[in-house]
Amino acid sequence: MECVLADVLRDQRNLGNKGDGGWERSALNAAAAVLSTSFNVNVTSDNVKNRIKLWRSWYGIVSDILGQSGFDWDGTKHMITVENENAWNEYCISHKSAKPFQFKVLQNWYDIVDICAKDRATGHGAEIAMDADEVMSRETNEVEFMGLGATAIDLKEPSSNTKGKRQGSTSSGTHPHKRKMGEEEGITASLDKIAKSFNRMVEKMDGKVDDEDIQEAVIPS
Repeated sequence: MECVLADVLRDQRNLGNKGDGGWERSALNAAAAVLSTSFNVNVTSDNVKNRIKLWRSWYGIVSDILGQSGFDWDGTKHMITVENENAWNEYCISHKSAKPFQFKVLQNWYDIVDICAKDRATGHGAEIAMDADEVMSRETNEVEFMGLGATAIDLKEPSSNTKGKRQGSTSSGTHPHKRKMGEEEGITASLDKIAKSFNRMVEKMDGKVDDEDIQEAVIPS
């Protein structure tokens, strides 16, 4: 969902629906509509606005980390790499908001950079660590926008998280409709076996079977 959101925001930016003052309401509404329709979930413009705010906070924290010596970005693992653990611990003492990002996977980091870098350069939407924590906490309790939470809101894991929640599952892991069809097929097969067995019996008796000798076959439940 994060990938789709980033694509929609880029389109809206190209349409001129983002200025120095931030995203136009029409851009937020458009993004909410596309996400709601594409993923069959209820996403509002406020959800989109909060997601962008969260991205800004992440961009600010991570870009500051990457600006320090000894910290780098792993484009394959999509996470920060730390060469010196002591240097990292020292950095976190004065930058408490950085600590959760040592092992945090940001699959959509390049989208975040594309969407948020200019905002930070112009000073728009700048947030302090407390703001970031507040947004992350609030997102955890919001509608499962993109199947995320604080983890949930790693929209990137729609991947794995959101689909399972939306589709649901049965205790046996089998779709109810398919299970019902399987039961019906089993009953049909049983009846077919009974009919064939009865025909063989009739053939052996040369077809001489009195009506009173024929008993109703009962299938055990």
